[in-house]
Amino acid sequence: MKIAFDKINMRRLPVVFLVTLTLLSCSKWDDFKKYTADGEILYTGRLDSISVFSGMNRIRITGKLNADPKIVALKIFWNNKADSVAYEIKRSNGAFFDQTFTVAEGVRTFTIFTYDAEGNSSVPVTVTGVSYGDSYRRTINNRLISSITYVAATDSTTINWDAIDVKTALHTELKYPKNPDGDSVTVITSATNARTGLKGFNYQTSKFTYRTIYRPDSTSIDTFATQYIVR
Repeated sequence: MKIAFDKINMRRLPVVFLVTLTLLSCSKWDDFKKYTADGEILYTGRLDSISVFSGMNRIRITGKLNADPKIVALKIFWNNKADSVAYEIKRSNGAFFDQTFTVAEGVRTFTIFTYDAEGNSSVPVTVTGVSYGDSYRRTINNRLISSITYVAATDSTTINWDAIDVKTALHTELKYPKNPDGDSVTVITSATNARTGLKGFNYQTSKFTYRTIYRPDSTSIDTFATQYIVR
């Protein structure tokens, strides 16, 4: 009798396994249905081909909106969604998105969604950008002068500059008086150049002012200038 009973149980095992598998499958399907109780999940087209540009206490984001006529809005979140900006989208059929908005200084991660009129969103798109401000400004300095000479025969002053980091420094802007009436001349010297010539100017009897202009990175839409130095 024991052997016959074991055989019966063994015959029932496949049936039990199938019933269990069916119940588990139903359970998983029921869990999924909780998220689609009102019907199929709908997503709007996301922003593509995104570029992020740094700036002075601001960020610029550009991208291409998919040809999805349902898109009516786009929203950008950062700081764990504590901060955000929203934009109305009037036409999304291949439209180009280009917006600049205020962001406190620092490295920020931005999450971008598009929305339709019913509030359905796209899948999130995450990008990173940098906003520069006073902290960055305090790190930049005027270019140093290594030597300065005046030649009476040509009535000209020559300034020789120390080397400077050409990855971020753009140029030095120098102003000097053109004549006794106070008219001035502005001379721009690239960060890659080591010498500036000032015609008709004697630094021994007159003063000039200068400052250095920086772009913190290649994507920056803004430049930063040091304070003028009077020499």
